[in-house]
Amino acid sequence: MIETINEFESSKQQARILLEKLVTFLQLGVDAGADIDANLTAKLEHALSTVDQGKLKIALVGGFSEGKTSIAAAWMEKLDSESMNISHQESSDAVKVYDLDDNCELIDTPGLFGFKEKLNADSSQIEMYKDITKKYVSEAHLVLYVMNSTNPIKASHHDDLNWLFRDLKLLSRTVFVLSRFDEVADVESEWDYRTNLEIKQQNVIERLNDAITLTEEELITVVAVAANPFDMGTEYWLENVEKFKALSHIEKLQQATVEKVRQNGGQMSVALEAKNSIIRDVLGRQLPKAVENDEKIGEELARLNTMNIRLEKQISLANTRIIEVQIGLRNFVINYFGDLIIQVKGTDLNTFNDFFEREVGNEGVMLNTRVQNEIESQINALSGELTQLQNNFQNEVKHYNDTVMLMGKQGVNYLVKGSFINNQSILAARDGLSAAGKMVGIDLAGMLKFKPWGAVNLAKGINGALAFVGVALEAWNSWNEHKRQQAFEVAITEMVDNFEGQRKELLALINSGSFIANFFPSQISLISSMDDLCQCISQQTAKRAKFKQWREQGEIIEAEFSVV
Repeated sequence: MIETINEFESSKQQARILLEKLVTFLQLGVDAGADIDANLTAKLEHALSTVDQGKLKIALVGGFSEGKTSIAAAWMEKLDSESMNISHQESSDAVKVYDLDDNCELIDTPGLFGFKEKLNADSSQIEMYKDITKKYVSEAHLVLYVMNSTNPIKASHHDDLNWLFRDLKLLSRTVFVLSRFDEVADVESEWDYRTNLEIKQQNVIERLNDAITLTEEELITVVAVAANPFDMGTEYWLENVEKFKALSHIEKLQQATVEKVRQNGGQMSVALEAKNSIIRDVLGRQLPKAVENDEKIGEELARLNTMNIRLEKQISLANTRIIEVQIGLRNFVINYFGDLIIQVKGTDLNTFNDFFEREVGNEGVMLNTRVQNEIESQINALSGELTQLQNNFQNEVKHYNDTVMLMGKQGVNYLVKGSFINNQSILAARDGLSAAGKMVGIDLAGMLKFKPWGAVNLAKGINGALAFVGVALEAWNSWNEHKRQQAFEVAITEMVDNFEGQRKELLALINSGSFIANFFPSQISLISSMDDLCQCISQQTAKRAKFKQWREQGEIIEAEFSVV
């Protein structure tokens, strides 16, 4: 008995190690983004609790008056004489559970075969003996199937044998015990004992095969004992232990129980059931498809990363070209307004009107148009290229997200959950594509602090000058030449001041830190999108690394315990 319990405790330790590995495996899956079934986690928690608190449960099963209670007393080497009757004429009609050293329970059942019944006082229900036996045997780690040595397995037992060994799958945890072997063999003769045991073993296997059709892989363990040799009574044999051991052959039963616990019983069965559920549900069904899709995501991420590296180079080149555009616009503004100032200073009363119509126009339309055209001509080509880069960027991101979405539709939700690239700046860049054309048609009025072609006062001044020199010429006839020249010079001075003011403000706009944002907003958007995409790729790569670790851990578990 002690050796059997020690083997069971060893089994508990192995089971705990396995279950802790499974807990770690599932947690790795959660960290990797796997959608772990809550039932699996609950099953593991329950299994750990069962292992930690579990006792070895050995059930005695057999017909009425087959000597089960005697075998229990012999196996434990002690007897609870108040509730266990060992006479072959009578059996206990109550399930008796013996607690041994806080780590083992031996369950003596009322019998699987027969028609005796008992009244269950707790439920007031009548239960067949075998119903009570079935209830307890289904919870046992080890089953001792006690048989009559003269007629071990009867045809009337076939249904119950199929229930025990096919429905409940208890065959691998069962030791078949030929009871009262002293009635069919001379237990004092080792030769006679072995000869009759071989005959009975073959008989049991043949009858069992007739009942449940054994497979080649199913190994049957049959032992023969005399738990109360020559019907001397357990009290007598407990006082003559050495002689009892020699005649009862109970040590062979104890050896068989140790081996069964080592092979199939104990708490490892609980752990292995949990392991098999995980291997079947996660490693067997979900993980292979996830591995396939992880590789696809890896390919898509590599594609995005290549695109991002290329985009970084293109943005760097664009920055160089933006500086060139900035220099070009700066030179244009300096030269253009410098030329206007020189021209207006060189006008007189006779030539001013031609200059105004040619260079300025009503409400500054000519000047504004030339400035607008020059700015657009310098930024259009680069803006178009940046817009194309932005389009390409969005197409690559969309391709990636479409691939991930397809995986989700295939039911592979882990690796998909959290894998979409949807940072706000990237979405903003996408939404901004429709407005990209507005970068080309620059609204100078919105950028400058004054209206196109100067402030309202300047427009009034020019219009006043026009009225002065171009419209109400009849009024000039009443002025003397000195007054006319003096008024003209004042108008020219004001116009020069306004040209210089507009040049100053345009140069401030061109030289400001917001030049790129004002003239090339797509560049800002691309840089932000590129940075966010780098972060997304980094996060997904880290996630794939966790998934790889989880996958490898699962493969280790599957391989390491495939033979347990």
